[in-house]
Amino acid sequence: MSLMMDDIKYFTTVCETLNITRASEIIGISQPALSYSIRRLENELGGNLLIRLKNGIQLTKLGEEFKLRARRLLYEWEEAQNIVAPEAAEYNGKYSIAVHPSIGLYAIEQFLPELIHQFPKLNLKFIHGLSREMTEKVISWEADFGIVVNPVKHPDLIIKKLYTDEVSIFGTKNSTQKLIYDPSLIQSQTILKKIKKDNKYTEDIHSGNLEIVAKLSSLGLGHSILPTTIAEKYPQLKKVKDSPIFKDEICFIYRLEKHQNPTSKKIIDIIKNTEKK
Repeated sequence: MSLMMDDIKYFTTVCETLNITRASEIIGISQPALSYSIRRLENELGGNLLIRLKNGIQLTKLGEEFKLRARRLLYEWEEAQNIVAPEAAEYNGKYSIAVHPSIGLYAIEQFLPELIHQFPKLNLKFIHGLSREMTEKVISWEADFGIVVNPVKHPDLIIKKLYTDEVSIFGTKNSTQKLIYDPSLIQSQTILKKIKKDNKYTEDIHSGNLEIVAKLSSLGLGHSILPTTIAEKYPQLKKVKDSPIFKDEICFIYRLEKHQNPTSKKIIDIIKNTEKK
């Protein structure tokens, strides 16, 4: 990689961490060398990319704008290298998949074994967070692919439904009347509104991790609002009769223009053919 492309790559790592010390550790260079690299890039662009704070850094307006272009530049550079050495690129490609961790626990096992079988030297990076955050990472070139719930249509995205799921209320025979759920999810909020009039649950327990929600509920500590694919992993949990249902679509998303090489197309075919077992 050329010196300028190195600088751009280092800059994207700084954007991800918002911390020079952490970024230098990830890259494997000294802090002074990383700072010099950023200054060299700023000189080329004619403006400051970063504002240094006591506990990290903040991107300037120029930095925010260049961050989006930087990822596109790195992608185009990698594609140019693939033209020269397509076979090496095919077997040593690097791809990132953005996925909600709870969705990932089910969805990844449906395609990853086949992916590794066909491309044993493939380098994969999984990024985790809420589906709306993961969708944004695909749109902004931060992630190559995404597996998300109910994505909003976007002109830059190809959206392929993989399977459907149902979110509802689950419990054990001995569950208390507490309700365990993730309050940040629209699914939880919708179900809470539907049971508001005849809410028989007394207190709430909140967790941002659906696996923890399921585990606590399986121990009888309360009823839970969960996707069926997660609840099914715990035999003790049964859907509460007549409880409301929120239907989810789990979708595979990507940017078409980012995946024109043979490896990308094969990866897309493998993931698109994922079916709920």
